[in-house]
Amino acid sequence: MWKTSFFWLTAFLCYNNIYATGDSLSYLTPKDTIFLSVDEFGEKIFEHHIERKQTLFSLGKFYGLSVEELYYYNPGLKENVISVGQAIKVPIPNGAIIRYKQKGFDEKNHIPVIYVVKKGDTMFGVAKRFFRMEISEVMQRNSITTETLSVGQHLLMGWMSLEGIPAEYHDVGGSPMTRRNNAMRKIYFREQGKAKEKEHQGVAFWQKQSKEDSDFYALHRYAAVNSVIEVNNPMSKVTVYVKVIGKIPDTAYDNNVAVVLSPLAAKTLGARDPRFFVKVKYY
Repeated sequence: MWKTSFFWLTAFLCYNNIYATGDSLSYLTPKDTIFLSVDEFGEKIFEHHIERKQTLFSLGKFYGLSVEELYYYNPGLKENVISVGQAIKVPIPNGAIIRYKQKGFDEKNHIPVIYVVKKGDTMFGVAKRFFRMEISEVMQRNSITTETLSVGQHLLMGWMSLEGIPAEYHDVGGSPMTRRNNAMRKIYFREQGKAKEKEHQGVAFWQKQSKEDSDFYALHRYAAVNSVIEVNNPMSKVTVYVKVIGKIPDTAYDNNVAVVLSPLAAKTLGARDPRFFVKVKYY
């Protein structure tokens, strides 16, 4: 009986466009349902619809993500002010999905996770590849007797906690700095095939005495403002990905200065002097 009631409920939620929104105090509430799709990289994605008083910073914190990672999954997000009702794409790691109810599972503190079937999906692919579940479990849970799927079909795959997602559940571990730079790296490689990659080398300059230490950014002569470039220090063999926030002023720096880096980017590259040799790639 509960299965029949559940699917009437999800149909109602979908028809009325009630997705994961939360409210002004919480990012998820018992009324919400997580509707998942899988992107071209095999990552499970859902759209959180912004409510009043919700911010990107606290949204990212709730789902275990940095703001830069939200920018990666939502191209153009940084250049615009978010608004109530706006859909923000959020990746959901498998570890955050309770696929099997264990002893002590409290349904009041969890919401259903639904996979929405897309063209080309197979039961094997959804169960085994996407969710690492047994096909028989998925079929039994959804009261279906055939492995044939139809586009738009809803499959109950598990449940997610109302408390959000710990950062360590995402595939990329490490410190917030490491995860932030990995998000910048993804943004950079997203341009592959769209534009020609160029490279050059020269001096990197940074304000060694600066106390500012908050983000990965740079000034560059050629790359477009708001694009991401790759900077490599051959001595330390470390590479960072930084956001271009402006052009290098011709009158302020020598011609051999290839890039002006933020202190955080320079320190991550292992810089000890205000000027050091780097190799730069950009689109």
